[in-house]
Amino acid sequence: MKPLTPHWADIAAARLVASKPDQESFTVASGITPSGTVHIGNFREVITVEFVAKALESLGKKVRFIYSWDDFDTLRKVPKNLPNQEMLAEYLRQPISRVPDPFEKDASYADHNIKEFEADLKQIGIHPEFIYQHKQYSSGVYAKDIIVALQAKDKIKDILNEHRSTPLGEDWLPTAIYCEKCQRDEMVYQRFEGPDLYAYKCASCGHETKTKIQETKNLKLNWRTDWPMRWAYENVDFEPGGKDHSSDGGSYDTGKRIVKEVWQKDAPNYLQYDFVSIKGGTGKMSSSSGQLLTLRDAFAVYDPQMVRWIFAGQRPNTDFSIAFDLDVIKVHDEFDRAEQAALGPKPEKPGKWPGIRRAYELSCIGGIPEKPPYRAPFRDLCSRLQICGEDIEKTISKYYSDKVVSEQDRDLFFDRAKRALTWLELYAPEDFKYKINETPVELDVNDTQAAALSALKELIASTDLDAIASKDLNQKIYDEVIRKTEIDSKDFFRTVYLKLINREQGPRLPGFIKEIGRPKLEELL
Repeated sequence: MKPLTPHWADIAAARLVASKPDQESFTVASGITPSGTVHIGNFREVITVEFVAKALESLGKKVRFIYSWDDFDTLRKVPKNLPNQEMLAEYLRQPISRVPDPFEKDASYADHNIKEFEADLKQIGIHPEFIYQHKQYSSGVYAKDIIVALQAKDKIKDILNEHRSTPLGEDWLPTAIYCEKCQRDEMVYQRFEGPDLYAYKCASCGHETKTKIQETKNLKLNWRTDWPMRWAYENVDFEPGGKDHSSDGGSYDTGKRIVKEVWQKDAPNYLQYDFVSIKGGTGKMSSSSGQLLTLRDAFAVYDPQMVRWIFAGQRPNTDFSIAFDLDVIKVHDEFDRAEQAALGPKPEKPGKWPGIRRAYELSCIGGIPEKPPYRAPFRDLCSRLQICGEDIEKTISKYYSDKVVSEQDRDLFFDRAKRALTWLELYAPEDFKYKINETPVELDVNDTQAAALSALKELIASTDLDAIASKDLNQKIYDEVIRKTEIDSKDFFRTVYLKLINREQGPRLPGFIKEIGRPKLEELL
C-alpha cells in the first residue's frame, strides 16, 4: 500500500495495513512503569503511537489506542527528586501501586505519577484507553495466561538463554510474586506446583505458603514474558519501543519469539524510537536521577500544538533535544513559518511541502484551521513585553492593536505572551533579560560620552523610527554618532545601555531603539 504522504507516520501505517490487508480495525499500544515522574522522553512513545493512530484513521481504519500503566511493577529505587525519601525507602521491593504517595495527595505513589501525566495527555489532545496493570493482575484476568507461561517455562528460558552469557538457573520461573504478609518480592524460593498452585518463601519476612494462581492478587509475569503475553491478550497490531528494547536479543527480539511459540500469535509491527534530551542538559533523562523534563515543563514554554509539532517533525529513530535555551526563539520562528507554509496554497513543485503540511496536520488539536492565525514573533514579543514592564495588555496596545483584533487573536496572543514571560523568568540567558529604567539614570560621564549621548538624541529627534530599517539606523548610529564624536564603540554602547536599562549590555541597539520609541528615549537619554 502506498503511504498517503512521505511522513514517517503514514509510512508506518501503510506498512501495517499492507501486512494485514483484510483487517479493518487495529489495536495500537503504548505504556510505561510510573516508577518516577513521567518525563518527556517517555512521552516520545505515546506521541509516536498517537501519530500512527491518526495515520491509520486517515486510511479509513478503526483504531483502538491502549495505554498500559505498569503500576504493578516493583519500587526498586527511590528517585532523588521526591519528598519523604525515608518513608519511600521503607517500601522498596513492594508494588508501586501499594506505595503511599510521598506528596500525600493521591491514593498511591503510582497514582500520583499517573494522574499528572494523564492530565497532560488530555491537554495535548491524546485520549487513549488506559489500562492499569495492578487491576488486571489483581482481578485475575491474566491467571490463565500466567499458567500457560509457567507450563512453557522451559521453552521461554531456552529463548532467553540464547542471548545470555550466564544461563538462567534450573529453578527459574517467568513470574514474580509479592509476599502476602510484607508485600515484598524477594524470595528464598518460588515453585510452580501445578495445575493452579504456586509455592514460595519470602526472604524478607520468612513467610512460607502455597497459593492458588486463580485467586491470588500478588502474582505477575516478569517483563520479558509479560510484554508478549499482553500482545496476545490485547491482540496488539502496533507498538513502538525504545532503543534499549530494540537490540538483538532485546525484549522485543525475544518477545516476538515468545508470543509466537507460547501463544501462537504474531508480534505487533514495531518502530524503534530514540532518546530525547534537554538542550544544554546532561543527556538522557532519568526518573531515578531526577534529571528530567516533564510534559508540563514543556507546556510552560511551548503551547501543546507546538509540542506535538516538534515531535511530528522528528523521525522516531533519531535522537534530538528539546530546547529551553536561546533556541526557543528559533523553534517558535520555525513553527510559525511551517504553519504559514502548511496553510498556504500547495506549490506547483511541492518539494518538501507534503511533509511540512502533514507534520502540521498531526500537530493540530481538534480541527485544522483554514488560514494561518496571527502569531506574534517570539523574539520581538519577549523584547516588547520587557519594554512594557511585562504588562500584556499594555504590550498589545502599544505594538499589536492593528493585529490582535479577534477573540482568537487575543487568546493566542495571551497564550504565547504568558509562555514568553515564563521563558524569560526561568530559562532566558541573563544578557537577554532587562527592565527599562523608569526614570533617568545619572551617570558620571566624560566629555566624549556626553557628546555621544547628545549626538544620539539629535539623531533620534531627526529620524522617523517607525519607517527606518534597523540596518539603516545602525549605519546612522556609526556615521553620525560614534565616528563623529570619535567615541570608542564599546564605550558608547555600554553608556547607552546603562542609560536605558542600567546594564552594560542589552539587545541589538538599533532595533531596541525602534521598539522603545522616541518619547521614552528622549526622557532616559
